[in-house]
Amino acid sequence: MFRAFYRDNRMVPLGIMLLTFIIFVYHFELDRQGPLGEIPAAAVPDKLVIDTPRTHSNPIVEIVDSVDETAEQLSHPAIPSAIPSSKPKAPSSSSSNSKSNSHSLHLPKAVTADDVVLMFKTGATVLWKRVPIHLATSLSPNRINHDNVLLYSDYPETIGDWDIIDVLANTSDSVRSSENFKPYLQQEDYESRQNYAEMSNVPGDAAGPAGGWKLDKYKFLPIVQHAGVNKPDAKWYIFMEDDSYIFLPNLLRHLERFDYKDSWYLGSLAWIHGDYFAHGGSGFALSRGAWEQSFGKDPKIVEKFQVFTEEHGCGDHILGHVLKEYGVQFGETYDEARFRYGFNPESHWSTWFEQANWCSPVYSWHHTHGKDVARFYNLEQSWDFEQGPLRFRDVFKALVAPYLHSRVEWWDNWSSKHEIRSNNAKDAEPPSSVKETDVWRSAWESVDSCEAACKSWAECMQWSFYEDRCKMDSMVLLGSGIPEGDSRRQTTLPWVSGWLSERVENWECQG
Repeated sequence: MFRAFYRDNRMVPLGIMLLTFIIFVYHFELDRQGPLGEIPAAAVPDKLVIDTPRTHSNPIVEIVDSVDETAEQLSHPAIPSAIPSSKPKAPSSSSSNSKSNSHSLHLPKAVTADDVVLMFKTGATVLWKRVPIHLATSLSPNRINHDNVLLYSDYPETIGDWDIIDVLANTSDSVRSSENFKPYLQQEDYESRQNYAEMSNVPGDAAGPAGGWKLDKYKFLPIVQHAGVNKPDAKWYIFMEDDSYIFLPNLLRHLERFDYKDSWYLGSLAWIHGDYFAHGGSGFALSRGAWEQSFGKDPKIVEKFQVFTEEHGCGDHILGHVLKEYGVQFGETYDEARFRYGFNPESHWSTWFEQANWCSPVYSWHHTHGKDVARFYNLEQSWDFEQGPLRFRDVFKALVAPYLHSRVEWWDNWSSKHEIRSNNAKDAEPPSSVKETDVWRSAWESVDSCEAACKSWAECMQWSFYEDRCKMDSMVLLGSGIPEGDSRRQTTLPWVSGWLSERVENWECQG
């Protein structure tokens, strides 16, 4: 009987084993897919939500903030050395907090040249001298689309595909009667006679009627108004003058740090009549939000401030005053590190280089010559912006360092931090890093003595000597010289300047 039972049921254990194996494999597959599958949003714990600050991997953000913390004491030659304590306030705390919170969960979006409008200002008296180089460089299509550029002047012109807008064409009759406005009214007659100018040995591209500078102040408000009305989809309005250069790739990356929908007015700090404003020659950026808050609210803004414009002399100040009246404060007055350095009111050869700005991005230079514009453009085109922005040190190495020598005659590098003369040497107290007081106080005696005094001061980067005057500085500036053939060489003693370039090579980023 048992043998028959075994024979009839010998397949049962095999069946049980097979069923067990199938169940094991089934559960094993379920367990494997759980962690790899998509997790429902509701299942994500609160601690996994990423709070992204208003910074990102952009090298500008990573370096500028730390560098600028050390730069507070930089004195601006064209600005009061001390800003009054009663600064205009930033937008209300709730507004400021909303700016910060609105970006706490999102990385800022990239700003491209298609997001901006470049407002380029020139004048009839300088147009033919300054504008053509920009058309071939800073306004070239590989840099910014033709449709994103507006050219403004005080006389209409056409250069190839470019139409230059006479921004003063619709000026009111009351302004036209102003003495300051007369050069504009004379331009048509002056231009019509240019065809015959060369017959009288007068250059055909002559500067035009005298007093063109007086017209400049009338341009700023209508320029900004016109740009905002005709380019309403722009996120940023960038202003530049014909003797300036804007490092556009650098500036675009800088603007990523600000929400264009908010009210932003960024540039180089200037101050007149108690108004803080962005210096026009340095260039500035105005957000669409700032435009909407001012020009967008008041279509009659130019007429409203007509008297104020007539009573003041600088168009950039007039614009800053008007923006302030509508609650658009200049960003620099917020006293935040991100507003320091970048927009420059001077040229690269008249700007101080130091460790405090060594690694800061550069956004603009002013008082540029045509050859400077071409050189800036070439430097910018050769730069790999994926590796980081162009910084002060990069401009220095490319366009300043090649001209620095241990000693140059007929050159003044504008050293100014310490001055030792024959009549003050006795009481001249050297910096703490100077170990030999006698060497310091003997600096006025000769060129060699001046150079020796500079070398004895650990922070000295350059020196200059004239007659019995030795000047030294801890910053570096190229300055200017008197060329051969210049009559000044016959009427003055030579300035002699020198640089300790090996010390500059040891500079590192601060912070």
